[in-house]
Amino acid sequence: MNSMNRPLTPSLSPSEGERVAGGRVRGRFMVPMRGWKTVGTAMNLIQSLLVGLFFVCLFNCVNANDARSLPIRLLAKGALSAIKEAKQEVIRDAAAWERFRKQHSISEQSAEKIPPVDFSKEMIIAATMGTKRTGGYTIEIVRVEPTEKSLKIFVKRTSPPPGALTIQALTAPFHFVAVPKSDLKPEFVDAK
Repeated sequence: MNSMNRPLTPSLSPSEGERVAGGRVRGRFMVPMRGWKTVGTAMNLIQSLLVGLFFVCLFNCVNANDARSLPIRLLAKGALSAIKEAKQEVIRDAAAWERFRKQHSISEQSAEKIPPVDFSKEMIIAATMGTKRTGGYTIEIVRVEPTEKSLKIFVKRTSPPPGALTIQALTAPFHFVAVPKSDLKPEFVDAK
């Protein structure tokens, strides 16, 4: 007698291929014999979700890697600069960079190690927020895009939300980056 045609038995451990209660067949895995339509529906739903996720990722990747954006190399970022006012500058030579660094450094001993810049190939973009009365403020150069007439530099400023717990100390956020050299006129734009 074939084990598939045997009647259900009250045995506690059915043998390989034997039917057990609930319409399942005992084998390597316990497989439900009912509800095959729901399994097919679930597989179609999973496939549809994966295809949708693929297109969402593809769309985001295309937008994130905008061919017009210049590569940005981080030089320094922090919350304490000696520059007391908000500034946005493009520095194209070593002498101007040295003057700017002296304004930025609180003291000679505290001068941080900033990677070297080859001004024949790169230029520096510096953004400072000026003195703030508490912590929680940041400034970031998020994107640099050349256009026909200008070099758009997108700067994002963040402030602490009202009522936020912040450090009660003077801060002066800054961000310095290096980008490929350009002769276009800089245009600083607020990034959202």
